[in-house]
Amino acid sequence: MKERSDRLSNIQITFVVSSTTIGVTVLTLPRTATELAKSGGFIATFITGLLMACALIITALLAKRFPNSTVMEYSREIIGLVPSKILGFVFFFYFISVTTAVLRLFCDAIKVLLLENTPLEVLIITFLLAAVYLCLNGISSIAKICETFEPLVIGTMLLVIVLSLKNFNFEELIPAFRQDVLEWIKAIPPLTISYLGFEVLLFITPYVQNASKVVKYALVGILPAVVLYTLFVAITVGIVGVEPVVRSLYPTLQLARYIKFPGGFAERFDIFFMIFWILGAYTTVSSYFYLSSVSITRLLGFRNYKPFIILNVPLIYMLTLFPQNIKEIIAFTQYVSYLGLVLIAVIVIIYILAVGLKKGELLKNEDK
Repeated sequence: MKERSDRLSNIQITFVVSSTTIGVTVLTLPRTATELAKSGGFIATFITGLLMACALIITALLAKRFPNSTVMEYSREIIGLVPSKILGFVFFFYFISVTTAVLRLFCDAIKVLLLENTPLEVLIITFLLAAVYLCLNGISSIAKICETFEPLVIGTMLLVIVLSLKNFNFEELIPAFRQDVLEWIKAIPPLTISYLGFEVLLFITPYVQNASKVVKYALVGILPAVVLYTLFVAITVGIVGVEPVVRSLYPTLQLARYIKFPGGFAERFDIFFMIFWILGAYTTVSSYFYLSSVSITRLLGFRNYKPFIILNVPLIYMLTLFPQNIKEIIAFTQYVSYLGLVLIAVIVIIYILAVGLKKGELLKNEDK
């Protein structure tokens, strides 16, 4: 499994986790968080981020415990053959669902904001083919693209935040500190989709050069998402207010449009932001597309995942066209969030069982 050309450095793990996490949903996150928790949306976003960071640590610890296998292999040792097959199918279905949700959100945004006259089908096919090309080159190519693009994506988002501070009004956030904690808690499940992506560790750890440090480097990978997402929600509400954010389709882009430079320089900063947002979306879709192909390959007992990349294209294409309007797209993304939460719970259970299994083996050896 560990081919030399496919080995990943620790810093590449950081960028893969970061680029898989930070992607399409950054455009809509302030609206989702504010709609669910009003002015306390930024607090709910931050709490969700911390919980997802904890889930990442457990996921990384599980992957570290079995550094030479993917979750599809070692789950057989822990929960048995039939349950592991069911889990494998759930993983495949989940990765296909996330790919579909992210791809549809991306293509809808591109159509509304940049290419109004381009058919949605053309946008989906074009982006899918670009993802196929990257995935066919393996995980090392995906990691290199993430390593190249992600600093630019994070840097651009930080620039938007810094340049927006001059219009920020903290008074808009004061009602958040008078809210009931339950309002923040209720907002957590739908917000999880923005932090999903660290599940990639369950499949790429066997390719890591030094798996003993995977926890530390993976945790560093999710921290930019926690900081950026929290700041985006807080600053968007602080500049335009709760109601305008809830009514806005893409509030983060609206934030970028407020940025003006003296002398007319870079009048359309939102276009600059969109360029790097597209790069972030590309790495997210490619990573999940790769995971969907690898998971079905392992589930069926094959080694070569590349034929399944091609076979997954028509399935993803049809599912991406299934939602008919923005309400159905939002409902679908919420469903994906809940499915992600279920899988996180399963990962935690598997980790507990793995620890128990190891302790049981140690006790048997001591008795001997």
